[in-house]
Amino acid sequence: MFELIQPKLPALLNKAHEGVIQLPDFQRGWVWEEDAIASLIASVVRSFPIGALLTLETGGEIRFEPRVVEGVPTASEEPDELLLDGQQRVTSLYQALMRKVAVDTRTAQGKKRRVFYYFDIKRALEMPFPDEAIEIVDETRTVREDFGRKVVRDLSSSKGEYEQMRFPINRTFDPDEWFNGWMDHWSYDKEKIKQFQSFKKTVLNPVGEYVLPMIRLGKETTREAVCLVFEKVNTGGKKLDAFELLTAMFAASSNVNLRIDWYGEKDEPGLEKQLHEFDVLNGIDRSDFLRSVSLVHTYESRRAVEKEGGKGRELPSVSCNHAALLNLPAKAYEYWGDSVKQGFLNAARFLHGHGLYWWKDVPYPAQITALAAIFAIRGNEPLSAAETKKVERWYWCGVFGELYGSSTDTRIANDVEDITHWLDGTETEPRTITTSVFSESRLDTLYMRVSAAYKGVHALLMKSGAKDFLTGERIDVANYFSEKFDIHHIFPRNWCDNQKPAVTQDRYNTIVNKSPISARTNRKIGGRAPSIYCSNLDKETSEAGILLDDILNSHVIQPQLLRTNNFNEFYTARKGALVDMIENAMGKPALRDGAGQPEDYDYSYSDEREDI
Repeated sequence: MFELIQPKLPALLNKAHEGVIQLPDFQRGWVWEEDAIASLIASVVRSFPIGALLTLETGGEIRFEPRVVEGVPTASEEPDELLLDGQQRVTSLYQALMRKVAVDTRTAQGKKRRVFYYFDIKRALEMPFPDEAIEIVDETRTVREDFGRKVVRDLSSSKGEYEQMRFPINRTFDPDEWFNGWMDHWSYDKEKIKQFQSFKKTVLNPVGEYVLPMIRLGKETTREAVCLVFEKVNTGGKKLDAFELLTAMFAASSNVNLRIDWYGEKDEPGLEKQLHEFDVLNGIDRSDFLRSVSLVHTYESRRAVEKEGGKGRELPSVSCNHAALLNLPAKAYEYWGDSVKQGFLNAARFLHGHGLYWWKDVPYPAQITALAAIFAIRGNEPLSAAETKKVERWYWCGVFGELYGSSTDTRIANDVEDITHWLDGTETEPRTITTSVFSESRLDTLYMRVSAAYKGVHALLMKSGAKDFLTGERIDVANYFSEKFDIHHIFPRNWCDNQKPAVTQDRYNTIVNKSPISARTNRKIGGRAPSIYCSNLDKETSEAGILLDDILNSHVIQPQLLRTNNFNEFYTARKGALVDMIENAMGKPALRDGAGQPEDYDYSYSDEREDI
């Protein structure tokens, strides 16, 4: 399956130059800093190891769209090998050692710069070889001081290089012509000739003899193995995802360009921009989209085999795991892509109808992925009232059962099958509904937006008709962002702190003491006692003919308990009311089991806006 070879550096770079070795098109662009390249060259001079390379023989089952190493002239033939790991090192060495033009790189501060690399011959002869022996010069080949006004070293001509004892590193593999000019410049001075010969022996020759270990994967290697191996050896870089692999594979076998589809080009918006027009979909990324396509494709493949009489193990699995994504055909993506896009848009509308407008409030993006696939499988037809009720139950059971925390790919695949069949008339309830459980005590441990159930309570309150404390308007997408609604304390934190020990932190920081409140209202509440801020709000709402008590009731807050600053009775009453709401949403009873466990408490508030 693989072999270990040890090519010399010049031979390897020549293969890259000739296009015999190229990159698969899922590789990142070249991003190294100029100092990192100098350090890499110094390691080669010292014969230090710089890591093994990984290549894949072409011509096998897996086919990637190739591209040449950056700076290499366009190759006219297909490569024999693709460089899976080592792109940055090979590109850096190729640019610095073989090209006769300036190297496009960047400074440590990220500023783009074109530079040349030189060996300071005198410093290079020191033992051991010092990093300072490598000099980086900008594309003008001049070194300046006094804010660029004074030229202290001019290397723009061979004469200047000879005079300043600077050897251009891009002549390392062919130094003879430069050496002839050196001898002529110094009138064949024996000491100078001896000096250069010593430099060649101790610096240039080690670079020419440098050996790079390389693991070559055979052409029979599967695409799953390629991805797995790449991730294992590329721990220091960007993790390879299915999108990158499929981009290269689709480009090699079809006219599909995933990057353009997702990111768009020129004035044409891609899928990313189209989906993210709905803020609630901002947490959906390119891999989520492909997972939804995979779910639809594998579901339809399974249904086709069923229609032909296939049963049991003959049926392909509905899946969106890594292996399924890597086996997604370009034709399936082309066929289902538009339907899945529409499925996500319909999922966004569903979320809007259930109190979710901001992507940070979405409990599980994975559920959106499943929902988009379900809509696409059903041809994106509108749901009937009965069908909507079923999808709602599944959604809230997933949220309050907190079932998407692990084994997500399996959960999504099961849900797509179960929900689709359920909507088509089967009497069997989906597994997410039958296995979900919500405990009353969970409300005592929901402190942060990172919890799915915490977000679920917030959304359920808005879905159930929670109104703005000041205007009395129902909270929805029309005013959610303009009024800057967020999750804020009902009994203010400052007031609660002043009531200790009667009011404890492990209760007043839970979702039971929080509700969707606008930024404007939150400023009016401040840290005041509820009896005081209710009186202030009464004046504002009464002028508009609105009763504050009606608004509080829409948040399942008992007004009298708030107006009398009775926190503990308020907490008990609202906790019970929230459990009733959750039970109604899930369509099944909760476990009424008392207080939550204090060890579940987390005092971090990093993900929610601070109350004033």
